Amino acid sequence: MPLSNGPDDQIGLMAEQIFDAVRAGRTPEEAAARLAAFAKADLVEQALQRYRDAARRVWTMKEPGSIHKKHFDPWYLGPDPSDRLWHSYAKYLREKGWSEDTIKDIDDASTRIVSLMDPPQKAQIRTRGLVIGYVQSGKTASFTAVVAKAADVGYRFIIVLAGLNNVLRYQTQMRIDEDLVAANPEHWITVTDTEDDFNTNRNVNSFLTDRHATKVLGVVKKNSSRLTRLHKWLTGARPEVLRSCPVLIVDDEADQASPNAHPDPEERTKINKLIVKLLTDLPKAAYVGYTATPFANLLIDPSTPEDLYPSDFIVDLPKGKGYFGAEEVFGRAALDEDDEPVDGLDVFRQVPDDEVPLLKPPSREARFNFAIEITPTLREAMLYFWMATAARYARGQRSKHASMLIHTTQYAAVHLNSKPVIESFRDAMRSLLDKGAASLLVELERLWEREQAKLPAATFGVRPIPFKEVLAHLPTVVRLTDVKVENGRSPMLDRVDYEVDSEGNGRVYIVIGGNVLSRGLTLEGLTVSFFVRSASAYDTLLQMGRWFGYRPGYADLPRVWTTKELRDYFYDLASVEKEIRSDIAHYKSGAITPMDFAVRIRTHPALAITSKLKMQHAVKAKMAYNAREVQTIVFRHRDQEWLDGNIKAVRDLVQDMTATGIQPTTLAGKPHHVFIDVPASMILDFLTRFAIDPSNSEMEAPLLRGYISAQNKRGHITQWSVAIATRANPRPELGTIDLGVGLEVPLVNRARFLRDRNPEVVDIKALMSETDVAADVPVAATDLRNRDRETLRQLRNEYAADRGLLIIYPISKDSQPHPDSKFRAPLEAVQHVMGIALAFPDVPQEDLTPQDYVTVELPNTGSELIDIDDLEDMGETE
Repeated sequence: MPLSNGPDDQIGLMAEQIFDAVRAGRTPEEAAARLAAFAKADLVEQALQRYRDAARRVWTMKEPGSIHKKHFDPWYLGPDPSDRLWHSYAKYLREKGWSEDTIKDIDDASTRIVSLMDPPQKAQIRTRGLVIGYVQSGKTASFTAVVAKAADVGYRFIIVLAGLNNVLRYQTQMRIDEDLVAANPEHWITVTDTEDDFNTNRNVNSFLTDRHATKVLGVVKKNSSRLTRLHKWLTGARPEVLRSCPVLIVDDEADQASPNAHPDPEERTKINKLIVKLLTDLPKAAYVGYTATPFANLLIDPSTPEDLYPSDFIVDLPKGKGYFGAEEVFGRAALDEDDEPVDGLDVFRQVPDDEVPLLKPPSREARFNFAIEITPTLREAMLYFWMATAARYARGQRSKHASMLIHTTQYAAVHLNSKPVIESFRDAMRSLLDKGAASLLVELERLWEREQAKLPAATFGVRPIPFKEVLAHLPTVVRLTDVKVENGRSPMLDRVDYEVDSEGNGRVYIVIGGNVLSRGLTLEGLTVSFFVRSASAYDTLLQMGRWFGYRPGYADLPRVWTTKELRDYFYDLASVEKEIRSDIAHYKSGAITPMDFAVRIRTHPALAITSKLKMQHAVKAKMAYNAREVQTIVFRHRDQEWLDGNIKAVRDLVQDMTATGIQPTTLAGKPHHVFIDVPASMILDFLTRFAIDPSNSEMEAPLLRGYISAQNKRGHITQWSVAIATRANPRPELGTIDLGVGLEVPLVNRARFLRDRNPEVVDIKALMSETDVAADVPVAATDLRNRDRETLRQLRNEYAADRGLLIIYPISKDSQPHPDSKFRAPLEAVQHVMGIALAFPDVPQEDLTPQDYVTVELPNTGSELIDIDDLEDMGETE
């Protein structure tokens, strides 16, 4: 980014001198001080301001979100017009048809990432960073941009660690050769190619010397023998060569094999040991991991500085326009009261439980003789796949590839046994189509019309395709269909090969696969996924979602056949994924570093976060309720005694307050009954008597009482407001409730969420209404609406500084959903339900009193003082 306007621009030339000094590792102030020794102070100050103005773009960039180093001064301000490699790559993306918006996202994200690395001129480089993308979202394009920009500014040797098997290494090598090297072959020396991984028959000193501008690039499999050879070759260079050679290591799929998973905490697994040794023995080495499933990386031991914990930065890549991920496909819960739940597209088709035994072997021993059967849903999925591909032909996408995934087990023997089954079905369907079998045509038309109605093409602005047009192309599609097996044992010559055939047709594949499909391998044009493979951990399950990605021109056509259980798991995982990114976005100001704040990962009752050995350093970290709201959303709606006990607890609190002369009032015309200046002791007593179901994870009564008591000892939140929430316009069908001392209030409406899995409890997903955080503020509700949560908090601090707020929601047992709601049902409780929410004031940083939460322990930092926004899943309110 040029800072001067030509040779006559004295201030601009000095700004560029400051910029060059920052690139060399100095702070802007140090650079300006050196400059001031021989230039006028006012001109130096103007030059420093010009540098700051240019740097502000990186400081204030909205996307991507990041947690990064304190007192961060960007040494990289973006690509210069003279940079060769980035501009060539951007041109290549345009020629491939990538949109300008997408290229801008890649440009911005790569600028942010490179700026967070140590500058290549620095005497010692020890960067540890992590970039979080989405499954099948273009991570390769992102790190290719980072490689191009890093090479443009002086990083000389680039190592890309690419997966655990030859297929993924080959795929990555192909991409980088085509996307980056081919446009500027004279600027690159490659030490690997599509045929061979790293070998050592080369003079390392001549490759790494700074006497030429050529960059060195290697794509290396995460294999102990390959990494050992690489380490031996590199460290065989002369010390002065290594000291002058900036190395960038990009670790693709960084959560796989790279984190230490040795059962003995004093030992290291082979791959982790070799990567760490490589980074330790190289004087100037930056490590940037890329993954869509960062759980293991976020739980690396941060107290070991040479390990791979992302101590310098964590960057969250933006979701590209047109991307379909877990959230879009399966939906997710809301994370807080300002968030909205996502329903997901109507693409899920349920595989009934009684079909599962026909699709995967009952035991490991049975795998050799087991082949899948063409169950009703598998038949339906394949028929739909062929019709969806035919519809793409009708839209002019005949030259585009189309794939269907069948993933029912990890066993290679079952894949091989099942291939003839699928091929026989394909051949039978082809024969019936050639004969024009009436019963098949009726079946196909009904299936097509049903699917078209469930997710209309108009939703995505594409042309709906009538069955007659589908049928015209269907025989060709079935004829072109090839059945492939993709697993670790598949021979290279028999793998998927996405090359247009001699007639200009794209490939049509039905791919039966295993673990290789869950790590990096891209199935182009993936339209139908038939997935019943079990998984026990977040990362495994998300990586298996090969159906995530971009679907240009056919976004209405993809479908996923899976079990209800797996569908629910993906729904939950989409919420976990969103919460991680929300944490990063919340702390992206730069005042918080990854060593100050450990990203939280919500636990799940049926899934592990990652493998046990990768979670050795997961601990209860610290959480403060500072400036946060928490609420109950899960209730034992069938437990009469439990519900009656909570009604009594509320009545006892009302009695205690009025007995001491605290009378309810209404504020600014709002309907709520508010008790002001309630002593904290009454709130603590109430929280002892009131029962909270453990499913309300952030509402553990001992944690709440402990936090309030600790704050009281510091002189904070000793006074509270208690609001009884009610309706401005009571609905007679909901009823009223007598809370004692003449206080009878209309009940509020909260319907249940349909995706409940536990029949013993009901989950309403949302309790608080938009303006409830200011329930005790004397401002009319009409003046509070449409203000964001932070504004409402600030308003409450003006009127009720250092005062806590307890809101009690008397919920009608007869609560009903909105007539148009597809995702809610009647509450059907046996007694009226008492919900509660607590809003905590903002207290000074030095007075925070944190509580326990599960994350990773950070060494010698103030991370335990970070306030945590851990609101549970939310949803629609009345």
